Parts: sequence; structure tokens; C-alpha cells
Amino acid sequence: MKGELRLAVASNQKVAIRLHNGEIITGVAEAFTASNRAKIRTKEGPTWVPFADVEHVSRVINMFR
Repeated sequence: MKGELRLAVASNQKVAIRLHNGEIITGVAEAFTASNRAKIRTKEGPTWVPFADVEHVSRVINMFR
């Protein structure tokens, strides 16, 4: 999970994060901190997601760059 987020931050990629409660957060991975949270830039604004709440991370790769 953290590895996927690191790659997404380094490549400025979009991610889809599924939380344990079933919620899915989509946006651009912005920051990866040692404080056990990831910062995702969504349409609604920046969101900090604790790693403990994350069930799965998917990177959305643009094929037409």
C-alpha cells in the first residue's frame, strides 16, 4: 500500500483508495508523511487519509501522455 502511494506521489498520478468502511476516495496523491497519513488532492479539496483506514490503493495510470 505505501509503495503504491510512493510511486503515485513521485509520478503525480491519480489514485483510488478504498477504506475499510467501503468509502472510495479518488484524487492525486500529493504527500506521503511519516505521521502515518497520506494527502490526496480531491475535487473537494485536500484530504488526509490515515493508513490504518486504508484497505486498498489503486493507481490510475494515464496511457495517453
